[in-house]
Amino acid sequence: MPEQEIALLLYGNGADLGNFRFFADDTAAELVRTKKFEKSSIVIKQTLDRAAFFVALRSLPIGQTIKELHVFSHSIGAGLYVGYHESTASANRQAAVALFSGRAIKISYDMVLGAETGGILTDHLLQDPLKSERANFKAKFATGASVKLWGCNSGKAGWVYTDLVSATNSYVSDQNAPADYYYWRALNTMNTPKPSIAQALADYFGVTVYGAGSGSHIEVQYQGKWVTSSQYKKATGRFAGEPETLRLNPDSGDYNPFAPAAGP
Repeated sequence: MPEQEIALLLYGNGADLGNFRFFADDTAAELVRTKKFEKSSIVIKQTLDRAAFFVALRSLPIGQTIKELHVFSHSIGAGLYVGYHESTASANRQAAVALFSGRAIKISYDMVLGAETGGILTDHLLQDPLKSERANFKAKFATGASVKLWGCNSGKAGWVYTDLVSATNSYVSDQNAPADYYYWRALNTMNTPKPSIAQALADYFGVTVYGAGSGSHIEVQYQGKWVTSSQYKKATGRFAGEPETLRLNPDSGDYNPFAPAAGP
């Protein structure tokens, strides 16, 4: 019996960009309209932390492979934040920062990675358990499969982590510079320069991944064309929501393809 090739749509916490479920639903409708997939071959799941994201891939039924993976998530150059502003993920980070507040000893690289439960960082892919599971996850994808990361900055390489200096409303990357806390900078102590999360996932999954090289914004399908949410409000007097057809689109250019590096 031939394998069923599916479109898997995963959505994280939209926070200030609204409910990402609306975006996933509209993308699913477009995949059906363009006859790329039957409705029965589209799976939509909410994934609010790293564990849930990989469980969605790991639990794919036997006989199904992913032809297209769409991820609706906030992101930075070196990571997807499916748990962006999600309460549990935020609490885990705050607890880790508080643990070392006022102490001479600094939080470690490994401790920050452990605390960032809402993120899928390039560094996470280099550590177990994900490092050891790479072959299993690669096998979940069909020949010629692709991934699209709908969101901001997922195609920007060379990300440098910084910590806040609230007195000057600035950020520092120097390991010894004074700041409100020492936390994110611990991630700069290994695996630099960081690849973009789009490139890192392309290498990890062995498929082409599309990511934005800039920030992204909401667009609405209105009178046969895509307009920004602010243009839509100017024309209609209200912001778009669930009834409208929505998408995210880069502020500059398009979603760029990142091919996997040669090798196993």
